[in-house]
Amino acid sequence: MGWNKKDFIGVSIIPIEILLGTVLGQFSLEKNQLLGITLSLGIFLTGFLVMIWLYKDFLSSQWKHYKQNKLWIKLFFNALLVLGAFGILSLTRSLMDKPLSVNDTYSLSNAMVSMMLIGSIQPFIAPFAEELTFRYLLFGKFNSTLLKLLMFFVSSILFGLIHINNFNGDWIQTIPYMIIGAYFAVIYLVYKNIWSNIIVHWIFNSINSIVPAITIVVMKLIGAV
Repeated sequence: MGWNKKDFIGVSIIPIEILLGTVLGQFSLEKNQLLGITLSLGIFLTGFLVMIWLYKDFLSSQWKHYKQNKLWIKLFFNALLVLGAFGILSLTRSLMDKPLSVNDTYSLSNAMVSMMLIGSIQPFIAPFAEELTFRYLLFGKFNSTLLKLLMFFVSSILFGLIHINNFNGDWIQTIPYMIIGAYFAVIYLVYKNIWSNIIVHWIFNSINSIVPAITIVVMKLIGAV
């Protein structure tokens, strides 16, 4: 299961997204924030489509295997694993005893609500590229026991670090996400199917991002905020 040219392209997608997204983030602060967020989303959508295209055969074969034999039971257990992810996140943050520096205060103007909704799309689609990168390429494709153990930690640490922009550059606050990365790696090790990881990660991100954003949009439309 060695790497090939496609895998080297695949593993470069997220670093390129982060680099270009950071540049556009600075642009959005200086020029037009809504335009910057929209352009950044365009970059991540492009990366998402490239990853789907690169690994369409792998995703298809894994899905065929995943949906066999009691699909709803598998989905139910995956939903339970989401609760585990939230529990781990809450526990590690409480043990760190370090307040988050994420800016979660919004004026709730129409422009801010629009930016919230657009910004929530990125974490909604991120699980596909992130799971293919960190759980499949940087962990699952290694057969050697020693390398697999090493990449368990490397992939988990890198998974946490890609969220550093969520915390204004404070890498300490990415530690809970490093632990979440290890948790996701264990899920992949147990289930040996990328769709279990994508579904758990997708539900986890949706609860954290697009569900609150849509809730605020609805509240704004009905005049509740």
